[in-house]
Amino acid sequence: MTQGHTIKLVTIVGLLLLIIAGSGVVSAFSISAQANEKQLEIIKEIYGTKMTQGEYWEKVYPDELAEIRKSVPEKEYTEFYNQMYYWGDDHPELPNGATVWDESGPVNLRAISSEEKQAFGLENMKTDESGYVLRGMNPADTDSTLDKLCAWVTKRTAMAPMSGLVLNPDALTSSGSAITHGGKGIVAGGSSSTTLSLTTGLYGDGSLVDSYTLYWGSGGNAWKYISHTFYSPQRNVLYQSKLSGSSTNPTYSGYAWSYGQVWPF
Repeated sequence: MTQGHTIKLVTIVGLLLLIIAGSGVVSAFSISAQANEKQLEIIKEIYGTKMTQGEYWEKVYPDELAEIRKSVPEKEYTEFYNQMYYWGDDHPELPNGATVWDESGPVNLRAISSEEKQAFGLENMKTDESGYVLRGMNPADTDSTLDKLCAWVTKRTAMAPMSGLVLNPDALTSSGSAITHGGKGIVAGGSSSTTLSLTTGLYGDGSLVDSYTLYWGSGGNAWKYISHTFYSPQRNVLYQSKLSGSSTNPTYSGYAWSYGQVWPF
């Protein structure tokens, strides 16, 4: 390749990078935060306290919060920082949380009309007794139903596009002497400026024993996956995981619990 062609190619690449940067693509950012024993104690101490996302991260994950501030636009960071932290216990009548959350809170999936079920292919959807959480389906059927639910969330009215937070905790799995917990979430109807934070917490006999958080800046409009492994389960203890999600632009918060299982399983 001649020098002229090389210079021309470098110039084209440089222009492409500028275009990408201007479109906001390179602003997509993610960071993980694993709670150690000290941080778990802090979470337990402040649990239920009214605070913003930023105040929570400052207390529990200050280094990670500093990375978020450096890596996302100021407007996006401010929205995230000022969002109220949601502990997931404002709906005691819903012991398992909810799969879908909108601006009004948890969505009862049994309220979906028969016409809507037929239109979106949700005839075989199964829920728990409350009607709020998807239950009793094999993984392949659950994944398909979640995608259909996302389509329903974004097209609930003919007047305007809608959106909502959709969460699905994984069933607990064992690998040797360890427990893996996690799940996936999405802001259905979100955009490239949507941010999403997911936390998977493992509880043993009702006490938090493991916590892991992933934050995505500028890109919460696609399915996000989170998973973590706990290496010190105790025999005859009931373990259950809680998947919590919070988003901005639009702003939502919600949670959903997995089935509980006694170790070993």
